[in-house]
Amino acid sequence: MVFFQHGLTDDSSGVCLNQPSNSLVFWLADMGYDVWLGNNRGNGVSMTNKKYTSNQDGFWDFTWSEMGEFDLPAQIDYVLAKTGVKKLSYIGHSEGTIQAFSGFSSNHALAQKVDVYIALAPIAFVKHVEVLILQILAGFSIEKIFGLLGLQEFWVPTAIHKILPGVCWLLSYVCEFVLMALSGPFPGLDRSKLSFWLDYEPNPTSVKNMAHWSQGVRDGTFGMFDYGASGNMQHYGQRYPPQYNISNWPSALPVALFAGSKDYLGDPRDVETLIQLLPRPFVHYETDFGHLDFILGQNTHRIFPSVLSYLATYNKGWNAK
Repeated sequence: MVFFQHGLTDDSSGVCLNQPSNSLVFWLADMGYDVWLGNNRGNGVSMTNKKYTSNQDGFWDFTWSEMGEFDLPAQIDYVLAKTGVKKLSYIGHSEGTIQAFSGFSSNHALAQKVDVYIALAPIAFVKHVEVLILQILAGFSIEKIFGLLGLQEFWVPTAIHKILPGVCWLLSYVCEFVLMALSGPFPGLDRSKLSFWLDYEPNPTSVKNMAHWSQGVRDGTFGMFDYGASGNMQHYGQRYPPQYNISNWPSALPVALFAGSKDYLGDPRDVETLIQLLPRPFVHYETDFGHLDFILGQNTHRIFPSVLSYLATYNKGWNAK
């Protein structure tokens, strides 16, 4: 039993766009695994809320913290209830990893429902991020970000022109495949597939979520959203936002990190910080992999043998045939 959580400005379709020979979810399904795909709130697919419509500010009042605290357990519990199994294997990409690192380190009862966690392009710390949008946003105050982009939906194509006016004249590759503005180089890009991918990518998230990402770049920390001293007192009862404690990682949950040497969002230096805090993680570095190569690259299949081997070692759900 495998649950796969997508990354930043993506949805569940993003992990299915590569041809089957280069798609991990299709490999897993062909091997006999029962594969479930998650969708984070506000991603264009998950757009309903009991209290708000998507035209209201309250709908967009979330970051990856809420994804880790609420969306992650809700989705895992849903799959377990529907299938009747006691545990599943979790695979995350990009934002699907930051919400897992926050969720599992904070909620050990949730972690007990997972037999193994595999992180593709793993992210917790983002101090060394080199992608343009986050670097620029990190230099802005929260008030300036909200003033520039509004309080609701963050959509990459519109944001590029607001945050980086004229960038398409200077860096045409960014506008050729807009996801690269948030992920950096894409060594395994197959340009013949761009028009197809752009029918499905990118997807929205909240402006507040992007502000939270930018705080991590600016502060070099792995913590909850920073509302400022007075706002933090109101939300958390303290002047500074609480920090997630990776050192508190549940000892019974094995974790594997699959990182790329050319990942500008999951920078290898930040991955090393994560490695030092986790208890004996399995680590696999893939040369010449960027952030998107783990799901959309021409050579994505290069990591599959290691992923499948590690998964089979711990999977206690519906085992592969």
